[in-house]
Amino acid sequence: MLKKALLVIILATASQVQAQDSAPAGKPATEQRGSDKLDIKKLEQKYWAAKDDDFSVVQNRRYTKAQRFFGTVAGGVPINDPFSAGTLLGLQVGYFFNERWGLDLTYTSGNLSDNDSVKNYKTLNGAVSPNYNVFNNSVILSGTFVPLYAKMSFLDRSIIYFDMGISLGVGTTGYTIKTDDGDQVKSAFSYQIGIVQQIFFSENFAIRADFLNRFTNEEQLKYASNAPNRDLGTKLINDTAILLGLTYWH
Repeated sequence: MLKKALLVIILATASQVQAQDSAPAGKPATEQRGSDKLDIKKLEQKYWAAKDDDFSVVQNRRYTKAQRFFGTVAGGVPINDPFSAGTLLGLQVGYFFNERWGLDLTYTSGNLSDNDSVKNYKTLNGAVSPNYNVFNNSVILSGTFVPLYAKMSFLDRSIIYFDMGISLGVGTTGYTIKTDDGDQVKSAFSYQIGIVQQIFFSENFAIRADFLNRFTNEEQLKYASNAPNRDLGTKLINDTAILLGLTYWH
């Protein structure tokens, strides 16, 4: 109650002083109050309001994503494949409905071969090889939510604008089952969880980084064709990758 009373007194005093200062010489200030009178009640209600629905932390964005299409070309590497090494190529097209929500379709192709562990195993054991599959490609439809947007100072010389989001997607993954009597190419349903970060350096271009975790139920076979109980059933395979690329915004 004391705070409320003080607020009313301060506002009323300010209104009175303003009216007196603005009154012409020789004319009472009370004659000028009709046009300059403050609505103390409205100011008081706004002061004590629980929140301002129109308020936003970021009032102006330098670069916007809302209602814009984009395309990305990216390259990367798998980081948890125990059998393969090589590079990945990613192509992506998408659209953002607003600053928070977007939708994209991503095609990822792998150029992978046996890593050093598999090569050494085959060298030591002749024709014997571990049982493994190799990633070929994937097509994933994802939805992206972007809760983070920020500005950073770079060496106190320029401002970097970036955002970070989370993507969830579903699609298919193509893979090859390695065997001694001929490789078998298969595909299966996949789901994907990713972390997305973009650094904007113009209205139309941004650097994009994706940290992706894809999960696929893949068929498994023993490498040797004469091995008993060759069919190993299916196994949930987690492919983790990092992609870095250039995005064009239209």
